[in-house]
Amino acid sequence: MKKNLGFTLAETLIVIAIIGIIASIVTPMLFGTTSDAELKSKWKKIYGDLSQATQLVMHNNGGSISGAFTDGNSFRNAYSNHFNIIKFCKISDAEGCWKPHGEWYFLNGTTGAINDTNRPGLIINNGSFIVFYFVSNTCNNSTSSCGAIIIDVNGSKKPNMVGKDIFYTRLFNNVLTPYGSDREDSMHLCDTDHFGHNCSAQYLYD
Repeated sequence: MKKNLGFTLAETLIVIAIIGIIASIVTPMLFGTTSDAELKSKWKKIYGDLSQATQLVMHNNGGSISGAFTDGNSFRNAYSNHFNIIKFCKISDAEGCWKPHGEWYFLNGTTGAINDTNRPGLIINNGSFIVFYFVSNTCNNSTSSCGAIIIDVNGSKKPNMVGKDIFYTRLFNNVLTPYGSDREDSMHLCDTDHFGHNCSAQYLYD
């Protein structure tokens, strides 16, 4: 008798079903990992661009950030000269350059908010949102900062979460530092029990 070495229709359907189940489990994991890697890569790129812009702002101000700007608008404008800008936004809650209250979150799940009226923003050509928080026009390199720059590396796209796609930096007299660097306290660790600010430094050092 001639032996049939092929698969039956039922066997083929079972194999296809098993492959489908495995794919449904593995694919989200793979895409999640890729997404996280892409967000971290974007963060490293924009932090490098902001650091370079900081050096140029310092150069144009006699080698120091102190006195380079006097309010939120001039803070933003000093940096905007070194980026390709899609949109400038108003001071009030960085209108149009940030998510409204309740649409972005800290790493521990609490709702984020930008309530200060001295934070103008802009959108650059890669779609990133940047908010400039003016603190003082006199600052040093120890305890007094000139301001902070907050970045959402993929704009309005999700996850809209600090420590995932939203990152914080602090500007001192002659350096821009990520939150979580040696200049920052260790209270807000990069984990889900904390706010996620310090992930900014951790992802740069990974």
